[in-house]
Amino acid sequence: MKIKICGMKFNIQKISNLLPDFIGFIFYPHSPRFIGFDFSIPRIKKEILKIGVFVNESEKFVLEIQKKNKLDFIQLHGSESPFYCEKLFKKGLKLIKSFRIDNFFSFQKIIDYIPFCIYFLFDSNTIFYGGSGQKFCWKKLHEYTFKVPFFLSGGIGAQDFDKIQNFYHSKMFGIDLNSKFEIFPGYKDDIQLNSFIKKIRKL
Repeated sequence: MKIKICGMKFNIQKISNLLPDFIGFIFYPHSPRFIGFDFSIPRIKKEILKIGVFVNESEKFVLEIQKKNKLDFIQLHGSESPFYCEKLFKKGLKLIKSFRIDNFFSFQKIIDYIPFCIYFLFDSNTIFYGGSGQKFCWKKLHEYTFKVPFFLSGGIGAQDFDKIQNFYHSKMFGIDLNSKFEIFPGYKDDIQLNSFIKKIRKL
């Protein structure tokens, strides 16, 4: 089970010492976790993969930020089209495409994204582009039958350990942790995260 900690802004070094598999940085100006266009990601442990999160940005901007910060993955959290993903894919970027899930979502909508994405991320369907702290019904994921592995996202907190332990999907690659482990937006509770990560690692 891979662990992705998203929405990092402040105590980046301290959280990197917990050795999550991925750390996400948000380049979306309307997010309370927006790190700024001129922000330079500090040096973190080399085994941690860096993800830049973008919402409906221009291809040029994404490429510039990826190059500047040496991002390992680009997470697209808006309404980006398969054609847009294809263009970034052909530029050599590794993509994670996010989809907002509710009881009416059809996984047929994501078929055209499959050739261009390393992972998918399934989040709650809210008015926000992530970080809402809200869950969707995980049973819906049993309808997902494609080969692309996915991250489970959406309001996951320390109290969800048993639920995660009891949930199985062959393509669930990891979990995405954000707002439920925050002291305030962008500042993560390292004590709570450390305890939770240790429990997840034992699964």
